Amino acid sequence: MGEKIGCCVVALAMLFASPATASPWNRDDGRLFTATTANYYWSKTDISRYARVDSDTYVEYGLTPKWMTGGRVSYGVSFSEFIGGSLTQDGFNETEIYIQRQILRGSRSATALKITGGRSGRLSLDAQSGAPTPNMEVELRALYGRDVLLEPFKIFATAEVGYRRRFGGDADQVRTDLLVGVEPHRRLMILLEGQSIVSLKNEEPSFADFDLYKGQASVVWRASEKWALVAGGRKEFKTRNITSGTAAFVGVWSTF
Repeated sequence: MGEKIGCCVVALAMLFASPATASPWNRDDGRLFTATTANYYWSKTDISRYARVDSDTYVEYGLTPKWMTGGRVSYGVSFSEFIGGSLTQDGFNETEIYIQRQILRGSRSATALKITGGRSGRLSLDAQSGAPTPNMEVELRALYGRDVLLEPFKIFATAEVGYRRRFGGDADQVRTDLLVGVEPHRRLMILLEGQSIVSLKNEEPSFADFDLYKGQASVVWRASEKWALVAGGRKEFKTRNITSGTAAFVGVWSTF
């Protein structure tokens, strides 16, 4: 029971970490998870302001006891203000699909490998860096998760690292994710996470090359066995070649 709860908790939590990031614990065969999230993101400099409202849809499905698939689509509307004018744009942030193989699964830990294919959109981080978009991407990621404590309350942690090959001239990236979750009550979870995106600086001239470090905190309330609500915030505390920003989000999770 503890492992299944950890599986669900981490899988849901990682949704908000980065696009289409799954849990080290594969979803059970034939089980479907969906999530709808609304995000508000903002940043500013001495001469400009930027805001974006996003709608994210995420799906994952257990194919077999060893294989899981999933995907994510994010669409947004951005508002930019700068000296001399303003600009409103709409479009896709990112579109991704992945397949994941469960490598090991014990009573309190799990390891998996995941391959993701995606496409950056006109409102993605690449666009914020001033690079032309969209471009295609492929990522290979290793995932590890463990239940650290089960009594008197639950604590779990996950660690992920991935190499993202980016086509069309953008710099390749190494992405890492760390998450710690605490469940003081069966209906309540607190999730803390850190992420990094580090460029390998092998881009072609004028294409995307940026670094990003951010932290996130969220609270999850389970309304029922099938439904949960989440709310939280995210802060980009160090960047290179893009402006750091802040985000707030709310979401609804469902399991079938």
